[in-house]
Amino acid sequence: MSPWKRKEGCGLASHFGSLELAILEVLWSRGEMDVADCLRLLAGDQAYTTVKTVMERLAKKGFLGRRKHSRSYVYWATRSRVEVAEEIAAAQTQQLVEGFGDLAVTHFVKSVRGNPEQVAQLRDLLADIAEGDHGEHPRTGGGA
Repeated sequence: MSPWKRKEGCGLASHFGSLELAILEVLWSRGEMDVADCLRLLAGDQAYTTVKTVMERLAKKGFLGRRKHSRSYVYWATRSRVEVAEEIAAAQTQQLVEGFGDLAVTHFVKSVRGNPEQVAQLRDLLADIAEGDHGEHPRTGGGA
């Protein structure tokens, strides 16, 4: 294993804490709910106050919306799982390119070398650039 490899996970797990991601997954799959309902659907033995605090922080960060309903708040995901993954991937890629320039581009291209589907996707994206289409929506999409 490379000494530079991040140990805390990849994809969304590298951006969110485990409870944050679990809460988001519940809301993405079930829709809006209050803290008590979310707590019932989470695995583990988290305290109500812990889940409430994490949901409030996710709302402050803009990942959850909330509104008052009776004596509690109802929360929902403000963006889909795919939208969040796209935003994070774009930001992290931009940081790599800004920080490492051509090295980042070279290693990114080398990293897809063994995956024919990703190579085809890369070819499509390069063709779009060559044709002058610099849009945000590639011909083929990836998973999160």
